Amino acid sequence: MQSSPMSPDGNALHRFVVGRDGEGHWIARDEEGQTGGVFADRNSAVRFATMESGHRAGAIRFAPASVRLSLFN
Repeated sequence: MQSSPMSPDGNALHRFVVGRDGEGHWIARDEEGQTGGVFADRNSAVRFATMESGHRAGAIRFAPASVRLSLFN
């Protein structure tokens, strides 16, 4: 049996990546490119991703420091 990508309320579950952009801002974006944001600090980015992912364990991963994130790609 395959696990369902849908939550019980019918909304797709989001998985997030958190890291920095080229200007040093913190980025949190879902892996599907559906939602995300630019944040002043790491805690705010993680808080956003945690709330948007429904507090699911393993839903947030951190980009390596050598990788620069963008909301647009």
